[in-house]
Parts: sequence; structure tokens; C-alpha cells
Amino acid sequence: MASLKKADPVFREYFLKHSLPQIFKALLASLCVSCPEDPLHFIESKLLAIQENQALEIHWHSCFDDVHTVTVSLLAKSIVHDIFGGTDDIMFQSHLLEKAYLCYQTNVTKMCFKGWRQYISKRKADAARLLFLTHSAERHYVLQNTRFIFTSWANWVHVRKRKQSDAVKKIQCVWDAVLCKVVIAAWRHVAQDAKRTKEYFERMEKGMLDTHGKHIDLSQADGQDRLSLLPWKLSVKIFQNLGVGELLKCSRVCGAWKALAQTCSLWSRINISAERQRITDEAVVRILQKHRPFITQLNMSGCGTLHHASFRCISECKNLQDLNLSECTNINDDIMWIILEACPSLLTLNLSYTNVTDSTWRAMSRNCMTLQSLSLAYCRRFTDKGLQVLTTGRGCHGLTHLDLSGCTQISVDGFRHIAKSCSLLQHIVCDDMTTLSDACIQALASKCHSLAVISVLDTPYLSDTAFEAIAEVASLTKFKIEGNGRVTDSGWKALCRASPNLTVLHAPDCSRMTDTSMKYISSLRNLHTLHLAGFEKLSDAGIRYMAEGPCASKLRELDLSNCPQINDLSIMRLSQRCTKLSKLSVCYCESLTDSSVEYLSGCSSLVTLDITGCSVQDQGLIALGAVCTLRELIAPECVWITDIGIEKFCRQARDLELMDVRHCLSLSDQSIKLLSFYCRNITTLRMAGCPKMTDMALQYLTGACHYLRELDLSGCVLLTDRTPRLLHRACPQLSTVSMLYCRNISRQAALRLQPRVQQWEHSRDDPPCSYGYGSMGCLPQPVRKPEEPLGR
Repeated sequence: MASLKKADPVFREYFLKHSLPQIFKALLASLCVSCPEDPLHFIESKLLAIQENQALEIHWHSCFDDVHTVTVSLLAKSIVHDIFGGTDDIMFQSHLLEKAYLCYQTNVTKMCFKGWRQYISKRKADAARLLFLTHSAERHYVLQNTRFIFTSWANWVHVRKRKQSDAVKKIQCVWDAVLCKVVIAAWRHVAQDAKRTKEYFERMEKGMLDTHGKHIDLSQADGQDRLSLLPWKLSVKIFQNLGVGELLKCSRVCGAWKALAQTCSLWSRINISAERQRITDEAVVRILQKHRPFITQLNMSGCGTLHHASFRCISECKNLQDLNLSECTNINDDIMWIILEACPSLLTLNLSYTNVTDSTWRAMSRNCMTLQSLSLAYCRRFTDKGLQVLTTGRGCHGLTHLDLSGCTQISVDGFRHIAKSCSLLQHIVCDDMTTLSDACIQALASKCHSLAVISVLDTPYLSDTAFEAIAEVASLTKFKIEGNGRVTDSGWKALCRASPNLTVLHAPDCSRMTDTSMKYISSLRNLHTLHLAGFEKLSDAGIRYMAEGPCASKLRELDLSNCPQINDLSIMRLSQRCTKLSKLSVCYCESLTDSSVEYLSGCSSLVTLDITGCSVQDQGLIALGAVCTLRELIAPECVWITDIGIEKFCRQARDLELMDVRHCLSLSDQSIKLLSFYCRNITTLRMAGCPKMTDMALQYLTGACHYLRELDLSGCVLLTDRTPRLLHRACPQLSTVSMLYCRNISRQAALRLQPRVQQWEHSRDDPPCSYGYGSMGCLPQPVRKPEEPLGR
């Protein structure tokens, strides 16, 4: 178009009107694509072809990278036809062809330079890319070599360190072994020397050395006992089973026994209560002064004959931790001040049934910094003012156990003072407090949020309000209540939901409990002890709740005494679901029959069974013998049991340890004979109120049962003086014997047993009407039977 600027306007207009530039561009493009040898001839032939065939479509493709496909439209053909078809001007055509050729050469040159530039740029880019890839390969090679070198070096260092560590350990082991040998050798030398010295002094104390220090052969010594020949530690173990009085007696036997009896480990725990009937103040003072550095536990319970001198010596026991002064009537505030000031390590203190007042509380608040357990049961001489002192003092703030049973003088203010000063309380006992009210429990629970064990036996005025107050702040593990007629099902609901970890529940004689309460109690998953004696409204529905609830799998002890609605079906449910039940009491459940006992024979864990007053006969007793784990059978007032049932029961239950057949009127000497023959391990036998028993029964018993410890013969009116003689000769382990209402046993014969036992009872009175004998004047005279050999 630049060449047409100076051209004729008519020509220029004509040129533009017929779109000749576009046609030339198409022709030149076709030349670039085809590259013919004679361009002018190629253009001329193409123009003629277009002129001859107007429907022809021309397609050409670029051979270069920057040339795209060009298509000549039919419009270009019509324009060319109009231009060339309507004129015969050869000159114009020639001029036009020259112009087209020049344009073509110019465009070819431009395209060549453009292609060359693109080629050069591509070569440079390829060279730069190759150089970049070369440098990258070199860096990668260097990094790989460096990594390999560092990895090899690190492995080498690790191996060297491990070898060095192993070498250090071996050297250390060798050093330790050598050092250990040296230390053990030195220690052995010192120990042997100390042992020789100790043995020398022991032989000197035992009289085993003569005046010249030479050893005396004990095997040839006169009067030497076998205990002195035992090793020292074994002899001390034997002496640990003796009481205070027995140790004092043994110390007067010989020098060897005196040395054994004076061993300090035997006097760390002193129980003077066992000798309270015979011990004197002089003996107590001598014991406490001699062993005061070693005493940590002292029990003087019930020593009402001791006076101030004995109690003052307690203050010399600086390491005392456990002190029991219950029922010591001569204890007063002055003595307690002396003891508490001198014994700063006290952890447990029992002052129940004493005459202490508010002054003792003041002494405890000042001195008892470490006290954890305190019992003031039935101490009625202190008041709320004494409890108020605790809030201002430094002592007793760490109390975790507190027993205030029978202290009816404590009011709501007193419990408020206790809660304020003893906020860490975990175990509180408030039994026999008829004045205990809901306000007292609310005041106690307001501060004591760690309560885990609560005992409120014989507290008739507590209601659901107290239970709800406890449920708001505490999660209990043990709860005991008895003789309450105000707590309803809603109170038990609140308590059981707030204490899901309850393990022991003691709730006898709670008259307002129903089967609904059992529904809440049965949800306690960890409950293992449940006492519901006197639960008159308990029916089979309540037992079903318990048997089907989560508590059945862990229940081990169950008391259902005096529950009149309990029947055989209830016992069947318990025996099927309570697989871990070991102790069961169904006293005076009148609806139970032999079927119940037969169901219990399937309890594989049953150890103790109480069927007092039940209508059990020989058939049920025989079935019960199949329980191989049964150790204790308590069956008083089972009047339908005979000698036949006892015989077949004892044939199976040979591991029986306790047998209680009181007031079983049908039993005779034959039962005791069979019991003695099959149950050789029996330790407790209670056969009070069996009128057919004679001395022959005691001859059977003492001839075979050598482990007997407790025996109740009360009301056996046919026994004579021969019975005490048999017991005195053949029962060395007997500790408790009761011979009440035995009118044919003389006082002199019964007194022979008293020094041999710890608990002794005897009387020659007529049996009361409760024994079922009727008028004693109508009793037949005792019939003497011929003696039989002991082994029969």
C-alpha cells in the first residue's frame, strides 16, 4: 500500500474497491508455500485456473514453523474474475504482476531473516539449556559424592563410638566387680567379727560359758530345753505368739528364755488389755520403763484397776503411735495433758467410755499435730465449747477418722465446729445418737467433702433431707444405718446415684424401704456387702431387681434375716445370679423350705450359711452337704433336724469349722459322735439348749476334735462334772466355754477350767422358758450311759 500513495486516485480507488491487496497477499502466500521455479508463470497459471473454474478452492500449508493454513475464499475468486475477466489490457496485467513479484521478493526476504533469527534464537536457547543441564549435573554429582562421603564417615563414627562405649562398659564392669569383691570381703570380715561378738554375749546371757570363757556343750547340760537349741530368729518367732503375761512368766524360767523375752521386737506392740484382770500398776510401770524406746502400739483397753502411776509412764514412750485407753475409768484431763504433750507422734487415739472433758480437747488442739484417728464414743462430759477449741488450735486438723457414738450432748453447733476444723474427715461414726438430726448432717456435710464412710446406727430422726445433703457433697464407699423409720425411697435414690462406688450397705430395720429402693440399690456395681435384716416389705420383685442388676456379679455377703416375704423363688434367683456369694443369712424367713436349701447347694462360693429358725428338715440339710466350700453352718432352732440329717451332712462337709445347733431339741449324742468322726477340723461348736446331750457326747468330741476353741454347752442339763474334766484334759486350745444353766455341773468342777480359758461362764440356775424345757421340776433324772472307747 505504501507504493500506491502517489498513484492515480482512480487506480487507487479501483485497487481498494476490488480488495486487490488481499488477493496479492493470498497469491504471495501460495508462492511461499509452493516455492515454484518460475513464480510469474505459477501466478499466471493459477489466475487462469481460477478464471476457468470459479468453484475451485485453494489450500496451502506452511512448511515453516510460523506459517499457518490459509484458505482462499470464493470472494477472492470473484474479485480476480472481475479484475482480469473484464479487461484485455496486457500492460496493466504485466504491471500488476511486476508489483506482485516485488512484493513477493520483499516478503520472502523478510521471512528468511525472520526464520534465521528464530533459528539463531533457538540455537542459543538450546545451548543455554545444555549449559544449565551440564551445571546441574555437575552439582548433583558433587552433592552425591559429598553425601556418600559424609554417610560413610557418620557410620564409621557410630561404629567407633559403639566400640568405645562397649569398652567403657566392660572396663566399668571389671571395676565394679573388683570393687564389689573388695567391699564384700571387708563387709564379710566385719560381719563375722560382729557375729562372733554377738554370739559371745548371747552365750554369756544364756549361761553357755563358764567362768574362764570356755564353751559349754548344751547337749550335755542338765535341764537344757529344746527351745534354747533353736536358732535365735526362730525362737523369737515362737515368742511373738505370746502375750504380755506369758512373756513375763517365760522371762523367769532361765537365762536363755529371759534373753529371748527381752528382745525389743517383742515389745513394740504391747497388749495389756488381755491381762487386765491380773496385771498391777507395778508391772505396768516396769514394762513401760524398760521398753519405752521400742513401744509404738499400746492397748490398755478395759484396765479399770490401773491408776495414775501406770498412765503417767505412757508419757515416757516418745515413739508411741497407737494408744487405746478405752474404758479406763481412772483417766482424767490432767493425765491426758501429760500424755499428749510428751507423745507428739500419735496417729491413733481411743478414749471411748472415759471421763475426759473440754480440757482434753484443748490439749489435743495444741499438741496432736499428726493425729489421724480419734474415738470419743460414749464420752458425755465434753460440750460444744470443747469442739469449738479445735477451730482455733493447730492440732486435729488432719483427722480422717472420728467416732462420736453415743455423744448425745453434741448439738448442731458442735457438728459445725467439727466440719470447720476437720475438713479432711473420711470416716465418721455417729451410732446411738438419738439426738442426731438432719441439721447436724447438713452442718457436717457443708465442709467435709471427702467423706467416704458414714455410720449412723440407731438414729431414728434422720430423713431424706440428710441423705440429700450427703449426696450433694460426698461419694461414699460404706454406709450404715439402722432402726430408721423416716427415710423413704427418694432418699435411697439420691444416695445411690451420688455414690456409685458404694461397696458396703448396712440398712436393717428401715421400715419405709420398699422394692423401689431395691431398684436403686441394685444399680451399685461395686456392692459386695448388703445387710437388709428386718426388711418387711421386701418381696420377690425386690429380689429380682437385685438378681438382675449390676450388683449381683460382685455380691459376697447378704443378710435377709426377718424378711417374711422371701420365698423359695427368691432364693433360686439369688443362687443363679449371685455366683460370688460367700455369706448368706436368712434367719426366721418362715416361708423358706427344703427347696431353698437345695437351690443353695449350687452356690460354689458359699462359706457361711445362717438358717436360724427356718423350716429346714433333714432333706435340705443333706442337700446342703454338697457345698464343698461350706465352712460355717448356723442352724439354731431348726427343730426338724435329726441325727440322720446331721450324719449325712457331716459325711460330705468334712471341712466344717463352725457348727451351731442350739435349741435343736431332736439331736442327741449320736450327732456329736458323727460330727467328731467326720469333721475333725471343727473349732467352734454351739449346742446350747440340746436336752438330750450327755457326757458321752463330750467324750466323743474331746477324743477326736483337738482344735476346739469355742464351746457352748448352756442348757445341756444332763451334763455332769465329768465334762469339765474331759475338757481340761483333751482340749488344750480351748479359749471360750459357756456352761450356763448346767445344774449338774458343780461350781468346783467348773472353776478348774477358768485358768485355762479366756472367757468362762457357768451357772447352776434353771433354764429360762425360752429354752423350751417347760417347768424344770418336771425334768427327768439324768440317765448314766456306759462309757465307750474314745476312738469309737
